[in-house]
Amino acid sequence: MRTVDEPLSVEIGQLSPLPDLEVTLLDAHGCVLAEDVVATRSLPWFDNSSMDGYAVRAVDVASATEQTPVVLPVIGDIAAGSGGVYAVNDGLCARIMTGAPMPAGADAVVPVEWTDGGVARVRIDRAPLLGQNIRRAGEDVVAGEVVLAAGSPLGAPQIGLLAALGKARVK
Repeated sequence: MRTVDEPLSVEIGQLSPLPDLEVTLLDAHGCVLAEDVVATRSLPWFDNSSMDGYAVRAVDVASATEQTPVVLPVIGDIAAGSGGVYAVNDGLCARIMTGAPMPAGADAVVPVEWTDGGVARVRIDRAPLLGQNIRRAGEDVVAGEVVLAAGSPLGAPQIGLLAALGKARVK
């Protein structure tokens, strides 16, 4: 007489893994990665604003308070997805949207809530710290880093990460 476990063990011993299958990200939900995924670029891949506001040089607005606001000319608007080249010089600022690339020369973002929301000139009622409200390049993922290991189950967060890295297909 054989136990149930004996023939089951024999059958399981004859199983082999399925071959790798390359699928689109849209078809990858619920699958398991067959190989490590290495980031080919950093995320974010450029310094960008973490909120809507004004890109400034922190030194230009360091003295800003509600009692003694700082008023700066606004040189333009920088939208998320903008590919233009922008720079903020001494005593100037630029309106900036969440996710937009930081202009050269700017080293902080004043949240719109700390201002009068000006378009040509803006009154700033509070000073940000140096680097405040900026997401730095590579802050989330560094190029060359293994972001998902072989054997990882793929759900919405993992697929979102793969898409952000520019992957269209995975094994």
